[in-house]
Amino acid sequence: MQHSSTHQVDSTTSLHVVSSGTPDPLKPTLIFLHFWGGSSRTYSATISHLSPHFHCIAVDFRGWGSSTGPNVPGSYSIHQLASDIETLLPGMDVQDFILVGHSMGGKVAQLISGRNLVKGLKGIVLIAPAPPIPFELPSDMKEQQLTAYSSAASAEFVARNVLSASKLSDVTISALAEDMLKGNEFAKAAWPEYAMREDIVEEANRINVPVLVIAGRKDIVEPVERVRKEVLEKIQDARMVVIEESGHMLPVEVPLLVSRHIEQFVARVVAQDWSRKEGLVSPGQNF
Repeated sequence: MQHSSTHQVDSTTSLHVVSSGTPDPLKPTLIFLHFWGGSSRTYSATISHLSPHFHCIAVDFRGWGSSTGPNVPGSYSIHQLASDIETLLPGMDVQDFILVGHSMGGKVAQLISGRNLVKGLKGIVLIAPAPPIPFELPSDMKEQQLTAYSSAASAEFVARNVLSASKLSDVTISALAEDMLKGNEFAKAAWPEYAMREDIVEEANRINVPVLVIAGRKDIVEPVERVRKEVLEKIQDARMVVIEESGHMLPVEVPLLVSRHIEQFVARVVAQDWSRKEGLVSPGQNF
């Protein structure tokens, strides 16, 4: 059973949130943060496998999906997206939680985790994550990204040929393209123009909760070796699993596999947290 709600962050920004499953005091809530061009429904297939067992909250970032945002250039930075989530969560009556961030949402999750401004964070899952380092595209690639979501044809091409390595259904491709086109012009421009250049390495180095990184072997957007070098090596005690047949759109291409890895990770986090409370594991020690 899904429930949609809207939460006002400031005078120009409201966040659309989709909740599934039932809160359980013995299990952390899963908070899902989407990629550049996505929305809360990017995770629909993955959440369908998880919501029978976990309380799941998927958020539309400002300017994407059904969320609103200011018509002001520069208002869609990674720092601003993170601040929105940090403002949202205390009002959601969430106790313990795990962040699940895909691509751009993974960079937001790293920043939130490193800043540690919201109580209750127990771990993070980074799916094909953008690295914490500042990243600059060559000018021709930057121009391609700026126009990638300008029409239905270009959005569908990107979804089929760049983001995914699987043969996705026409219905799935259409939904992905619809989300890409729905983003406002300032949200669309932010990632290639400035957000990917934001440096959050210092915050990533400060992450001190368990981290699972899920990568796709056929991902050409965030290749496995770059994820290994620029994400895994900058976060202490992070672990990575590689899904062989998937591209960048892991939550859409292989939702069952992604959900299983998340479920196993949550079980490990819960067991570790219980052991710490019982004094069996010292703070900062993972197993």
